[in-house]
Amino acid sequence: MPAPRSLLIVAAIGAAITGLGIVALDQPIARWLADYQALELWTTGLDALEWAIGLPAFAWISGIVLVLCMIVTTAVPRWRGQAPVWTWIAAVHILARIATLELKVATGRLRPYEWLAKGGGDVETFGWIKAHSFPSGHVALFASIAIPLAIVVRQRHPRLGALLLVPAVFPVLARVIQNAHFVSDVTGSITLVCLIAWLTGWLVRPLRSRG
Repeated sequence: MPAPRSLLIVAAIGAAITGLGIVALDQPIARWLADYQALELWTTGLDALEWAIGLPAFAWISGIVLVLCMIVTTAVPRWRGQAPVWTWIAAVHILARIATLELKVATGRLRPYEWLAKGGGDVETFGWIKAHSFPSGHVALFASIAIPLAIVVRQRHPRLGALLLVPAVFPVLARVIQNAHFVSDVTGSITLVCLIAWLTGWLVRPLRSRG
């Protein structure tokens, strides 16, 4: 079977929140957080997640590792049943990161602290400028691994599958609390990842794998 329909539901909810955020939530929340001193926990947690996937060493190491897993499981006969899973996870991760980078350039959105530095108010957050806030790269980076992996694991271990979503949720909270991203930036990333996961799931059919 393909990726679950719940991905479309989450994407629809994420898109709705993203739209609402752009229209009504982003700027008030950014102003409210302007004077808030974020706990060191958020920075430390993000650093730990980055090191867990090797990001400080090389930006694309996570994608390379996932592609290698795909190649190995395809090449080794006794592991071939897992090939669709690793192909799907690798595809979601790489496509989501590429799409995120392209959207950042296309939208040219100021980050909350950049917008506030310009006085906030009527200053537009989107525009043809060298700003890269929408969508959140950190959220797309971790969600594009955590969400498909959690879906696969949940087939046999529901509780563990839910726990694997933590690396996707933590950056959502951290980046908003740090005023590094607007609410719609992080929900936009979740929407993008879920859409890509659902679409690629129809091509790869990851949940047919066993073992």
